[in-house]
Amino acid sequence: MEKVSSSSSGGVTTQRKERQMLLKWILWGLVIFWVYRQITGRKAPTGSLFSNFTGTGRVQRPPSEASEELETTQDMVRCAHCGLFLPRQEALSQRGDWFCSEGHRQAGVRAQ
Repeated sequence: MEKVSSSSSGGVTTQRKERQMLLKWILWGLVIFWVYRQITGRKAPTGSLFSNFTGTGRVQRPPSEASEELETTQDMVRCAHCGLFLPRQEALSQRGDWFCSEGHRQAGVRAQ
């Protein structure tokens, strides 16, 4: 003889399985979050592979002369021939117009 299950008992087992799956996903999420916090919450000893890691998701880099130069602002000018913006210190000037290269300076102002 076959056992016939009612629709209510079938629904209960399905709900139970869904709850178990949901709990598994929540637990995995908590485990992953805990591991992430353990990695990012502690500083590594100096000289290790992760010694430049700040724990905020950003890598700390030693200051360099190049970064100090980038911190200063520079006036930008537009090439009268092609429209490229470049620092005024790198641009070439002729009769009040600015150019990005010698070729564009010789070609002159392009009508736009």
